[in-house]
Amino acid sequence: MTAAELSEAHTPDLAVSDYRTRLGWPVDGDALNAYLDLGGDRVTGLRMRAGLGAEVQWWLRLRMLAGPVLAVPGKRTEWTFLCQPASEEHSRRPLPPGVEPVRARVLIPTADTDRSVVSWATAPDLEHPALPQFCSVVGAVRSVLYGHRF
Repeated sequence: MTAAELSEAHTPDLAVSDYRTRLGWPVDGDALNAYLDLGGDRVTGLRMRAGLGAEVQWWLRLRMLAGPVLAVPGKRTEWTFLCQPASEEHSRRPLPPGVEPVRARVLIPTADTDRSVVSWATAPDLEHPALPQFCSVVGAVRSVLYGHRF
């Protein structure tokens, strides 16, 4: 079984109400479409190309810091890491090359969402719904890009 198949096999079918009540995310929508507002005071996002994202998620998993990651397929598949909002100190620092903050309303998967539009690269963990810290994800990107070991 490939990593993609394994991820799909364990992807929960979440409804808008699950995202709101079980994860505490600011989600709106209906049975077909669920939208998450990123960049507020509860959830933010960091977008990067899928290749870099896979290495960053591996780095985070080794340190038990991994969280949910959205995959948006296309000409250039992109991953959006969901994390806690940046602190004032971290929000002023420049991000590594190839990483951009997401401050927008994004489509997130429900049971009826077309997986060719958006899917979970790593689904949220309903048993442990905490999001990684913004600085942990940025630190992982820097470690992957520059080879820092900490």
